[in-house]
Amino acid sequence: MLAVASGLTGDRVTLTEVAEHAGVSAAAASLALRGLAGVAESTRQRVRAAAVDLGYRGRGSATEQLTIGLLMKARPHEVGAANAFYGPVMAGITAAAAALAVDVRLDSLPVDEHYDPIEVPRLLEAPGIDGVLVLGAYLSAESARMLGKRPVVLVDGYAEDRHFATVITDNLDGAHQATQRLIDLGHRRIAMVGSAPDAFPSILDRRAGYQRAMAAAGLPTRFVDGHHDEPGDVAERFLAALRSDPQITGVVAANDDIAVTIIGELGARVPAEVSIVGFDDIATASKIRPRLDTVAVDKAAMGRLAVAMLLHRVNHPRDPSFTAVQPVELVVRDSSAPPPR
Repeated sequence: MLAVASGLTGDRVTLTEVAEHAGVSAAAASLALRGLAGVAESTRQRVRAAAVDLGYRGRGSATEQLTIGLLMKARPHEVGAANAFYGPVMAGITAAAAALAVDVRLDSLPVDEHYDPIEVPRLLEAPGIDGVLVLGAYLSAESARMLGKRPVVLVDGYAEDRHFATVITDNLDGAHQATQRLIDLGHRRIAMVGSAPDAFPSILDRRAGYQRAMAAAGLPTRFVDGHHDEPGDVAERFLAALRSDPQITGVVAANDDIAVTIIGELGARVPAEVSIVGFDDIATASKIRPRLDTVAVDKAAMGRLAVAMLLHRVNHPRDPSFTAVQPVELVVRDSSAPPPR
């Protein structure tokens, strides 16, 4: 059972308490105390009066920044490790927050093999966190309770309870485009590599996009299942599948890490014998040789959008939640070609 943080601690008056006393959102209180536009003068005066009543003091000045938490999912062996996909997302978040004078506090979110949080990070026990961005996790009904009543936006994340605002990639369309690229080149034996029937929801959508394109073309599916975050193991499984089924000439990889690992194993056989299309367009995709064809996701834009959505949730907590779907683009480089004759 997950332990839930008890909330604010200590005697120091927080911005959230000032906002509650004034009957406004934390975002509105922040704007009012910082002398910024976006609130009525009557609201500004009410917030300032509340700050005086409560004896509120900002961080060494008369004002205090809005503060958001940024939780990055990590399985036990991944805590502290860099992530090629989420790095640019986090860069977009921090850039957008800096432009808005919003303070960002980062912490890891330990998760199990299904990316469901398994313990409460220290960040959620800290006072003064006005909202939280959660990257890459799947929140069960139980683990969602650890977030308390703070405004939350899931980034490339999902939840059993759908009341969370969410920013996701159009994984279905992206995998469909990747598969269609190989079909249009003339490939007929195309494998989906690195997914599984019980995979993370984003990977399931990629699996479904592949299936949809193959069905529309009247082609049989071929799955080489495995965990999308274990590219070495998945590549070994694919090489074994290729030995037993040499008619495979096309690969739709669940992500770029898998695609890059397979290219490293096959070398010059790509695309002469096997064409590969990845997903995510991580930095390595354009540096490996042959350069990887992939589905590009504007990861920094996802981060910027997430910040805007979270500030909306802070400012308008009673508005209904919604999901923003980030469009994708197929990037053609060097790793796909017509099948060998």
